[in-house]
Amino acid sequence: MGTTPDRAFEAVILANTFLHERGRQAIAEFFPQSVVDLYDAVVVRPDWQNAATLTERALVVVAALDADPVLAARYQSDVDAGLLGFGAGEDEAIDLAISEVSESLGGAQTAPGADDGLLGGGAAEPPDSPDLVPLPPPAMPMTPPAHRGADAAGPPDDRGADAAGPPDDRVAESAGPPDDRVAESAGPPDGGAGAPEPAPVETVQTWLNAEVQGGYDSLREGVQYVLGISFGARSATAAGAAQTVIPFGATQTTVDLSVQLVSTDFEVPPLPQLIRVGRDGRSVGSVLFPCTPLHSGPSKLSVLVDVAGNFLQRLELEFDVGSSKPVESTNFGRPAGAATTLEPRTASMQFMPATGGYELFVKGVTDSEVFIQITEDELAARIEGVREALLKTVKDPTFALELDIPPDLGAAALKTLAFAGFRLYQAIFGGPFASDELKKVGRWLRESLADDVTTLQVVSRGFPVPWALMYLTDRFSDDALDWHDFIGMRHVVEQIPMREISALPPVTTIPSTPDLSVRVLYNDGIDAQMPSRPVAAQRTYWGGRGVKLGEGTKVDDLKSALAVSAADKVLYLYCHAVASDKDSDDSYLVMTGDQRITLGELAVYAPIEDQLSSHPLVIINACESGDLSPNFYDGFVPYFLAKGARGVIGTECKTPGRFASEWAIAFFDRFFGGEPLGEAVLSLRRDFLDKHGNPLGLLYGVHCDTDTRVDPALAAAGGSN
Repeated sequence: MGTTPDRAFEAVILANTFLHERGRQAIAEFFPQSVVDLYDAVVVRPDWQNAATLTERALVVVAALDADPVLAARYQSDVDAGLLGFGAGEDEAIDLAISEVSESLGGAQTAPGADDGLLGGGAAEPPDSPDLVPLPPPAMPMTPPAHRGADAAGPPDDRGADAAGPPDDRVAESAGPPDDRVAESAGPPDGGAGAPEPAPVETVQTWLNAEVQGGYDSLREGVQYVLGISFGARSATAAGAAQTVIPFGATQTTVDLSVQLVSTDFEVPPLPQLIRVGRDGRSVGSVLFPCTPLHSGPSKLSVLVDVAGNFLQRLELEFDVGSSKPVESTNFGRPAGAATTLEPRTASMQFMPATGGYELFVKGVTDSEVFIQITEDELAARIEGVREALLKTVKDPTFALELDIPPDLGAAALKTLAFAGFRLYQAIFGGPFASDELKKVGRWLRESLADDVTTLQVVSRGFPVPWALMYLTDRFSDDALDWHDFIGMRHVVEQIPMREISALPPVTTIPSTPDLSVRVLYNDGIDAQMPSRPVAAQRTYWGGRGVKLGEGTKVDDLKSALAVSAADKVLYLYCHAVASDKDSDDSYLVMTGDQRITLGELAVYAPIEDQLSSHPLVIINACESGDLSPNFYDGFVPYFLAKGARGVIGTECKTPGRFASEWAIAFFDRFFGGEPLGEAVLSLRRDFLDKHGNPLGLLYGVHCDTDTRVDPALAAAGGSN
């Protein structure tokens, strides 16, 4: 690439071309090998996967060429040889993106016109061939050379529509039409210059196949069958098949997945098996599990898949033993906005609803699912007990207005909260109907996690427990209480809602280049109620934070933030919120001037079908923002996740305004500084307790992959590092 305007022009056209719906197959068919290799280098980068605008994608192309001088030289050689050109035509979105990229690169804002010649600034004409094919979707398409035959450099992708291979392993975001939203131009954020590029991550789409070996007409009670689990093309003879998204690191050629069967209706092996999957989405053979139906009638068999202990997928197969009724399958996984870069987890629990209670599976601790005999109402009562203890604490005038908590008041709060947190622990793991296996899990949770700081991953469906506030001890004693016996003071707690898989999630990094777009929505009326004026303090903070800032105070501002055109990477709400005890649709947020919008109204005016392609992290820092009941869990958190948010952080009950403001400022400084999300939340809990005697950091629940981080890190507020 030549001058800055030329670089901007070429990068935008390349980025737009890389969005072609046929992906690599089209690039390989029509373009020289240098462009194919550039495509391969670009689409695996996390910043490409997270890019929300054409401008951002074009800057990824520039970065990929800058990172590989050999590839850049090959590309320029093909440009100079006349192998690349562009067609005539104009498009406002492309023109604006060219202008923005040029400005970001430090050059003139005027983009070259369609008659400027070849990419790279040369004056050569496009190849003289009647077979020139403009490649949609670009409105100003690159003009490829004549259709290449067998001798052309780089063979085209030879997979046809009927090929038996796995689905195309391109990242899903690169398959759609180009995003026509263009953000305001901004240079790299402070602290971003010279920062190392995040490790590229590729997500491979394939199929998980569960197949009864040898076939069958119907399963019979007491007869042993063999279930084979494999990955690759969808099998027409499988009892159940489900789409799977597998993350690969930059240098990985294979990934080892752990597969385990759990069931109370089948006799199954107690141990998992490893299966190796390549970048083509195919596994090396199958793993085989003997399975014996224990009774006739409806019988469930669950296939659990993880990567180094980190939950990936759960395929549930519902057989009707003794009949030829087709198998029903349900595919559960992380929400669409959750992360795909899966770091190891040493402790992970899965909870699923069951008749009369819940089923729990803990890999490495239980051989099969363990039944928890507690009804939804009984669980809600114990959760309400924790909430009442929290409300009693935060309503104290000192907690409500001050940051520093006297020791005597802190001790009283510890007694109140520890009692409620221990009763919650007892109700789940040590109730009157608890089995020995369930008590074993309780001991594991209490003892095995007591030493090293680790991440406790909780994957659940309809099990809205405030894990950070659970208090762990063998026997409760008023004389031996310790804040560090709360799970949330010991460990990073990662709560992952188990949802039916429907879309490809992004990687864990939130890119701060070319800018970090943050939308902040306030209820200005909070300052009239609180002497510390927390809204004013936060406005001052955000004004000097060095991000691309959008602010608002009205319900319409919230609707705009949730519109399909929104490109924010962080959405932060500092307002009032009230959760309904009867219907989650009636829960509502309160903005300035007592403007209210219910969850039901949000679902109508900002429907989940209008996906947020930027996958923002949503932080709800609000009074009454987290009613600890199934209604809240089935309310705002699932709504934002279904909209495409990568995760939600919310308070578990009414939160004092001053503490909420101080917590937010400290959190964003850590998080924007590159600290992983979970570590930032845990560190803040401990810091506020150690420095101020204030335990209210426990109020914040994390419904997100806790490895999520901003990359490159931003400089601290005010420009210091």
